[in-house]
Amino acid sequence: MGEDTGSRFLRGALILALAGLSSKLIGSVYRIVLTRILGAEGIGLFEMAYPIYVTLLTISRSGIPVALARLVASDIALGKRKEALSSFRTARFLSLGIGLIITLVLMAGSRFLIDLLGWDPRVLPSILAISPAIFFVSVMASYRGYFQGFQRMGPTGVSQVVEQFVRMLSMIFLVLLLLPLGVEYAAAGATFGAVTGALGGLAVMIYYFRASGHAPGGLGWPAVEEIRRQSGRIFATALPVTFGALVFPLMRLVDAVIIPSRLQVAGWTVVEATSLYGILSTALVLVNFPTILTISLAASLVPSISEDYTLGNREALRRRVDTALRLALIIGVPAAVGLITLALPLTDIIMGLPQAAVPLRIVGWGVLFMGLQQTSSAILQGAGRPRIPAINLFWGALLNGIINFVLTSIPALGINGAALGTTLGFALAAVLNLICVHRQLGYSFNLSSFWPVILSSGGMFAVIWPIGRLLIALDGAWYVVLTLLTVGLGVIVFMALLLLSGGIKERDWSLIPRYGEQIKRFLSRIRLWRG
Repeated sequence: MGEDTGSRFLRGALILALAGLSSKLIGSVYRIVLTRILGAEGIGLFEMAYPIYVTLLTISRSGIPVALARLVASDIALGKRKEALSSFRTARFLSLGIGLIITLVLMAGSRFLIDLLGWDPRVLPSILAISPAIFFVSVMASYRGYFQGFQRMGPTGVSQVVEQFVRMLSMIFLVLLLLPLGVEYAAAGATFGAVTGALGGLAVMIYYFRASGHAPGGLGWPAVEEIRRQSGRIFATALPVTFGALVFPLMRLVDAVIIPSRLQVAGWTVVEATSLYGILSTALVLVNFPTILTISLAASLVPSISEDYTLGNREALRRRVDTALRLALIIGVPAAVGLITLALPLTDIIMGLPQAAVPLRIVGWGVLFMGLQQTSSAILQGAGRPRIPAINLFWGALLNGIINFVLTSIPALGINGAALGTTLGFALAAVLNLICVHRQLGYSFNLSSFWPVILSSGGMFAVIWPIGRLLIALDGAWYVVLTLLTVGLGVIVFMALLLLSGGIKERDWSLIPRYGEQIKRFLSRIRLWRG
């Protein structure tokens, strides 16, 4: 059973990773368009609305799907299919109610929040436009949690792509339509894309559930006694997970409050501070792009770890933890090296804001730390210890806030001080999580399996760094073409060195459906991989 569940875990991670990558590619398209149309000032307004939205959205949707995935996985492993359906029925009801209440509260209190936080008043239309998305995303998340509990990642992957595609189309259309009215209304049109996207994603999840045949007579609404019984099971896991998930959006919210105000202390005007915040947000968009792979890995990891932990499969649990952390490094280390080395051409070509290159060189290391933090959090959550990553992320957020408050007000640092705070905050949370994985699960880190990743990334850096220096002197079409070729060359060099150094293990080929064995045999013949 261990190999079978391991294969499902890897395939599930791959499905979510591919869907997430597609979503991120779509998201990159609209972020590039938005940045070029709205400029740093408009992006600053857009990004100020998002922390409030994400913070309140986290309350309504983060803990319940994770708890539901864990409960469903445990119930299915024990043969309790009716209990799994009952958990979903209650979770959907709770998500619907909580999402509706939070949406109404945000819409009613948005002006008060803006005044309280001392923000640019032009952010009001954006907050009002994005508020209804909380309701639809909350309901959609409960469906995703149910299917992930069955380790069926396909429905979630399809809904992610549809959600992002609908969001992109509506965002671009509304921004162009509303821009003549002012940049604040164009930013509001961009935020409303979250509403239309959530509606598209929810429609996909409802379709998959009806097609699954899990509730042929209709799901219905839970009875009062059922709500009481299942709520206890759900909230026992959901509350600490929600608290942990809240820390990151609270970090963004605190950043949105502290950074513009401290930049003003350093001597910038309100408009300049808004633009600088938009520049940092642009750098973070590029940082967040690779982390979709580790987010997908983490989403697939929770039910898999839960199943092994419930059944007492200690050896399977150890192998899964080892594979997950190694994959997080395979994603995070080369991504960080690439972003830092090619910061200027990437911010210039992709986002049209070369000013974001300096903060990107600092916050680029956050790719590695964010990936390790997300993966290790999923390991601890799946093993029934959701409070631990929540507490660790809180300490990271506290460090981030302190550094931002102190360094951002120094004129010589400014927005770069905020970038340093973000990086160090995630670094602390990741290190604390890894220590807890070792202590709580008795996992011993096999450093020999991690060294190939670091050495391969070093080889990649040695190849692309001199090319990156030459790119600075170029312009025009060759600048764009050679930058993209350099990125591709870096990926090829890293993967070749990883294969030659033994960084890819025998069991990793099951990650590639259908063609994994054929690729392994081909690479063995040309001596790029030795099993």
